[in-house]
Amino acid sequence: MTNTPKSPDSHLLSPLHLSEQQNTRVSVSKTFQDLRSYSLLVRQLSRVEIRAEFRRSLLGLGWMVLVPLVAVLVWVLLNQAGILNPGDTEVPYPAYVLLSTSVWGFFAEIYRACSRIQEKYGRLLLMTPFPIITLVAQAVVVHLIRFAIPLFLNVAVLWLFGVRFGLAALLFPFALIPLLLLGTGIGLLVSPLRIVVADISRMADEGIRLLMYLTPILYSPKLEIGILSDLVAMNPLTYLIGFPRDLLTNGTFFAPFYFGFFAVLSIVFFLIAFRIFQITEPRIRERLIAN
Repeated sequence: MTNTPKSPDSHLLSPLHLSEQQNTRVSVSKTFQDLRSYSLLVRQLSRVEIRAEFRRSLLGLGWMVLVPLVAVLVWVLLNQAGILNPGDTEVPYPAYVLLSTSVWGFFAEIYRACSRIQEKYGRLLLMTPFPIITLVAQAVVVHLIRFAIPLFLNVAVLWLFGVRFGLAALLFPFALIPLLLLGTGIGLLVSPLRIVVADISRMADEGIRLLMYLTPILYSPKLEIGILSDLVAMNPLTYLIGFPRDLLTNGTFFAPFYFGFFAVLSIVFFLIAFRIFQITEPRIRERLIAN
């Protein structure tokens, strides 16, 4: 009977590999368990956040409608004055800009909210021992509520401009999931940096603002503008924003291969970013105590 030769460390590598897999499973299981256990706290924090934002405001939730309308008006005036040439947008330009800026805001606002979690709730984290996944969940819930109102406005404006929605429009909310995960993942990576190295977090904020102009939001993705066209084609947000936008407006699939590719990358990136966020969180608490 012959024995299969084994490397000297084979008896160590196998248990180590199994241990890593078990730790990963335990971490995922604990995350979902924490979400279930603290679901009431998530709802309470979300309610407080929404009420606090509009408590001293005369217009209240009306700001969620007014702000995007004013922003769109500026770009429409520039377009009518001939200063801005957006190319062929297939739907009326005011409706195109309103929807595009709303979808961009869906990405940018969840990044902003998640990137400020530890800075905003640092004292609360030190005074009350609860899992930080609670604050991430709260940020996502509040973000979805804030997005819902402009979304209804978008649907109404598109309808007024003659856009009729097909069955493909029902996929629009699901097509936004990769964008949500990407913005959340970037925000979770930047959040500890606001505590440790503020300069890098500021650079990240400016990078997100710059990225808006490299994404076909105010202009058509078909517009040819030299090297800018190449940068737009390499930008993942071109596809993560263009795909859901075309689903809603035309019922068509914009660059489905690239959308699928970057959607998978967004999911993987989010999982990695969230794990890094979990690992660094105890050290950030120590830094908060030291400060």
